[in-house]
Parts: sequence; structure tokens; C-alpha cells
Amino acid sequence: MHRRGLCYCRLPRYPTTEKAMEPFERIRKEVHEITGFLHAEEIREGYSDERKYVLGLQGGERLLLRITKPADEAIVRRKQAEFDVIRDLGHYSDKIPEAEYFGVSKENRLCFMILRFIEGTAAEKCLPDLPGDVQYAIGVAAGEELKKMHAMKAPAWYPGWYETKTQKHAYYLRSLAECGAKPEGVDLDAIQTYVESGMDLMKNVEAAFQHDDYHPGNIIVRDGSLSGVIDFNRYDWGDPIHDFYKTAFFSRNVSIPFSVGQIDGYTGGNVPNDFWKKYSLYVAMGVVADTVWSHRYAIRTGAAGEVERSQKTVQTIWRDHDGFDSDVPLWYHEFRESRDE
Repeated sequence: MHRRGLCYCRLPRYPTTEKAMEPFERIRKEVHEITGFLHAEEIREGYSDERKYVLGLQGGERLLLRITKPADEAIVRRKQAEFDVIRDLGHYSDKIPEAEYFGVSKENRLCFMILRFIEGTAAEKCLPDLPGDVQYAIGVAAGEELKKMHAMKAPAWYPGWYETKTQKHAYYLRSLAECGAKPEGVDLDAIQTYVESGMDLMKNVEAAFQHDDYHPGNIIVRDGSLSGVIDFNRYDWGDPIHDFYKTAFFSRNVSIPFSVGQIDGYTGGNVPNDFWKKYSLYVAMGVVADTVWSHRYAIRTGAAGEVERSQKTVQTIWRDHDGFDSDVPLWYHEFRESRDE
């Protein structure tokens, strides 16, 4: 990247003590030396604890700056690995933001990465205003791109999906018992029985890249078409089908045509039974995880609305799967039937 003459961003100045200074202010000079940005604007959306800024460059080009603190050794390793994964994913899909720079400011105890900014609007904001066939087409494109990303296999050190996922689910079960949270209107015992009956589906899985947060909030649309995929900070490795469980928790509430399209695009329109069995298993496991997460998030932030959101979502999932007597969700059936009429 070219370095340009000194320019100042539009963000306000803050007190100069390190404790009071905003993360951006603490590495302003370093970032300017790397990018030559003309102005910057903070993005205040999403659940991530990272601070995100859009940097405007000469000529109208824009970059995304993500800042993480504190930059201890474990965090630096994790963020460097994330940056490397984003860079490598560019070999599989052209919808991935280009990875430009990763840096560590030891003096300011911050680490940061700079990515190309993907122009457009988050799908969760624009999908409801688009025609149903356009929503479906964007979903198909999202499924096709996810399939490309899943071609990147897990590294040799990865211990295995069955071991990893069963341990994580056991952890959430313990956490659920400890926190005392319980969603209303569903039978958690029946859900756990269903999960236990499907555990063997996770054996002998060829582990691959997982975005792990693949839903319309992280899919960018421009001019009615898929423009890019963002936010890889939760990436993981494991069964590729696990990347669809957010369809039940988020996507179907934003756009059912998109959700159906994503599944059809990924499978070529011929969804195998094994897909639905795994999909339903991971959705059922997600009920426990989402209940725990929303409870903890409410305690940490005071945002009680997250508990209510989780309760409603879990109840919807329970109905969609007929109390987990059905692997295929009701909304998929209904959409398919409406198109066949």
C-alpha cells in the first residue's frame, strides 16, 4: 500500500492519557503511516468487542480497520491466525475482503488488522425491501460462496469435530445448569434426548473452515446482488453443515426466501437427508448455547432484551421442527410448496 502525506481524520481529539484515549487515537499515527487515510468513521454495530473504523483514502477507496485489546500473546496469536485465514480464503472466493495488513502496537497494548472495505448494505437491512425472487437469488449466491469457502480444509493440528463439538456441548449443558436459565415453551429434556440420539452423525467428519456466524448481518448486498462476506472473528473448524445453524436462529427471521436460497445454492437444489439430519442436530444443540449466551450477555451488558430475543427464537425453532419430530423446518416446506403451486 502507498504511503501518503500527513492528513488528519475527522474523529475528535481525546485526552492524552492512555487510559482515557480511544483505541483509534492511540494508534492513529501508525495507521496513517500504513494507509495515508484522509478521514475515518467508527462503526458501532454488532456484538463484537472490537472497535471498527472505515478509513477513507484518496480517490474514494475505503478500508476497514479492526482494533482488538489488550494485545496479550494469546490474543495476538488468535488475531494473526484470523488475518491469515481471511487472506487464504481469498484463494477460494472473491467475495472475501482482501487482507491488507496486520499489526501489533505493543506500546499501546493493541493489535489491529486492515482489510479492504466491502461496499454495500448488510443483507439484514435490505432483504425485506427486495422482491422475494431477488431475496432467494441472493441466498443462492450466499450458499454457493459458502460452499467455496468450505473447500479450505482444517489444519493438521485440529483435534477432530466429534471430540471438539461434544466437549463444547457438554460445557454449555453445565453452564445452563449453573446459571439456571431456562427457555419457556419448549421441552429442554426432549431436545437433549434428540441431540444424544444424533451424536454419531458428528463422527468421521472431514473438518473444514467454518465462518461460524454466517447470516444476513454478515452478508453484504449491492445493487440487488451479493457483494461480499464479512466478520470472520468467530471462524472455526469442523463440520461445514454447522455453518447453517444460524439460519434457524437469525436468517429465517429476516428472510425465508434468502434462507431457502442459501440451502439450495449450497446443495445445488437437491438437499440430501444427511444435510437435514445434521442441520437439525446443530440447531437443537444451539438452543442450549443460545440460552446460555443470552443470559450471560444480559448480565454483562444489562441488555435484558437479548434474553427475550433468545426465548422467542427458541420457541420459533421448537415450532419450526415440530418439537424436533421433524428434521426439515416448516418454513422450508412451506416455501417449496408455494413455489410448486
